Amino acid sequence: MDYETATGFLDQPGVKKPSELGQAVDVLYGRHPSYKRIAKEVSMSEDRLRQLHRVFLLPEGIRWQVDEGNIRVGHAGQILRLQEDEQWLLAFSIVERKISVKDSQTIVNAVVRKSERLEDVLNSIIGIRFDEVAMLLLPMPFDERFKISRAAWSKKLKWADFSLSAIRQASEVDRGAIARELKAFEQQWKALEQQLKAVAQ
Repeated sequence: MDYETATGFLDQPGVKKPSELGQAVDVLYGRHPSYKRIAKEVSMSEDRLRQLHRVFLLPEGIRWQVDEGNIRVGHAGQILRLQEDEQWLLAFSIVERKISVKDSQTIVNAVVRKSERLEDVLNSIIGIRFDEVAMLLLPMPFDERFKISRAAWSKKLKWADFSLSAIRQASEVDRGAIARELKAFEQQWKALEQQLKAVAQ
């Protein structure tokens, strides 16, 4: 995205997605690393520019959930305060349990200030455990479930759609390969028939 396009996006946001507006802020921020300076060029407040920029800085799969409306723009700042794995864990919990922006701030404050594990904080403050988060309920180790859930969001797919796609890919048959194998088998059979005829004569 070039500078002029970015400026146009922020002057007339219309129905553009938060991630698109966040990318526009990032372009302008690259030239003028000051939200106050950018706010003078476009018709948005410093706070709104900062919020949208935070959305753009999120991992792509989490950005997609913001665009889908499952995670609010206000959550982005709290998610970004965490390490990457914890960002995903908090994002999963926000989507699954509809955690408010205010509650997410309380949770992240406890993690950052008290150096507590996110899993423990969620259990004590919100009363949830990660083995109860539906999108992570799979008959496999937690690390594997976590990777698969991240992969689904990164491909901008809901868990059910991602699972169906994976099953289809795994069950696809390479018909061309089978045809080649059958043809090779047919040629071998013909060669064997010729050898048997030669022996019989």
